[in-house]
Amino acid sequence: MKVPIEFPSEEEVILEDVARFRALTPERQFRSLRGLFNSGVRMMRLSPRRQALIDYTREQEELAKLAFLGLVERHGPRG
Repeated sequence: MKVPIEFPSEEEVILEDVARFRALTPERQFRSLRGLFNSGVRMMRLSPRRQALIDYTREQEELAKLAFLGLVERHGPRG
């Protein structure tokens, strides 16, 4: 059945969100990111799966660190 309503694609929604964020002042961008971070921390604190979320976060941070170090090793300054 064809619905007469067209919804934006996921890509369009993301691009609109990015444009709105970029239009904010640096201070408002910082507040927005801080609020997002605080919400995540609050959800982790209240979750019954708290330790699993903490472990997952640490694992992702370690993977990001390794990826960054690999990037620096491949493309960093040559001495």
